Amino acid sequence: MALPTPAQPPSTDLPLPDPQAYLEEPREYARALMQRKDEIEKEMGALNDVLDSHGTTPSTSLLDPEGYPRADIDIYAIRHARAQLARLTTDHRTVSSLLVPALEAAFSPSFSSAGPSSSSNGAVGNRHKESNGHDPSVGRIADMPDEWPEHGVARVNSVAAASPAAEAGLQPGDVIHSFGSVISSTPTSFPAIAALVQRSNNVAITLLVQRGNERKRLRITPRTDWGGRGSLGCHILPI
Repeated sequence: MALPTPAQPPSTDLPLPDPQAYLEEPREYARALMQRKDEIEKEMGALNDVLDSHGTTPSTSLLDPEGYPRADIDIYAIRHARAQLARLTTDHRTVSSLLVPALEAAFSPSFSSAGPSSSSNGAVGNRHKESNGHDPSVGRIADMPDEWPEHGVARVNSVAAASPAAEAGLQPGDVIHSFGSVISSTPTSFPAIAALVQRSNNVAITLLVQRGNERKRLRITPRTDWGGRGSLGCHILPI
């Protein structure tokens, strides 16, 4: 019986970016991690296509009802694709965990203040602050990364008064394009936000937010002791 010619697994095997190569360029390191994360997700997609071409999944049995290797599929290609998927899944978890501190470092106030935008016409010294102490000009377009995530991952529906979300400067209608390392292309992105918040109590998370025509970088610190429901004090909806 002639077998169909299935798609072959990709052979790409790239290392993760070395942080030592970006000691003076935290934004470049964060950008390199985001690029590697995108590459990993593309590789995983190609490997899943290989499994689909055989009509299998990562958990499909490769044995027939009598316990013999199935003759209608390329077992070697499937096992190879599964092994690569397992490796890439580990790489994806690793790069996602590295992205959180990398983005925090890339967009920290100390790094931004060293850039040319911090001293232009003495604008920093004259910034207007809101009554809650949040500086609304932090994270405007001059502070944004070169590659702004194309799609939003969540929309803010409501914000409770005196909550961590209110202190961060979030407002109803804000579109969140990046919640820490989570962006729209992150697998199960909305649950990933919940998981990130759950493990980040009292740890600041960087948000990239679109408000009308304005782009902002905000920092929110989940807290369970602020006196209200949840650790953010806001209701967000997936996009």
